[in-house]
Amino acid sequence: MRVLSGFIVREVAGETIAIPSGDAAKSLSGLLALNESGKLLFELLQSEQTETSLVEALLNEFDIDFATAQADVAEFLEILRSSGVLVESE
Repeated sequence: MRVLSGFIVREVAGETIAIPSGDAAKSLSGLLALNESGKLLFELLQSEQTETSLVEALLNEFDIDFATAQADVAEFLEILRSSGVLVESE
């Protein structure tokens, strides 16, 4: 899975946001505000990832347990799915 191409990630007033452009703007009208873990996951999802690889990335980057990392990834992916910006692998 990966996110649609065409997002620009920027820091604005101390906040990280993902701004859709091109095809991504057709799927999402608005911005995605990203916290620290969301920023990491969103950047990783610029290329093909698995849920397992995302969980491992959170475990490597943050001092959290497996259950928390797994729940955070699942919640983040659901937000992306419901926003229409997640491209699922075939």
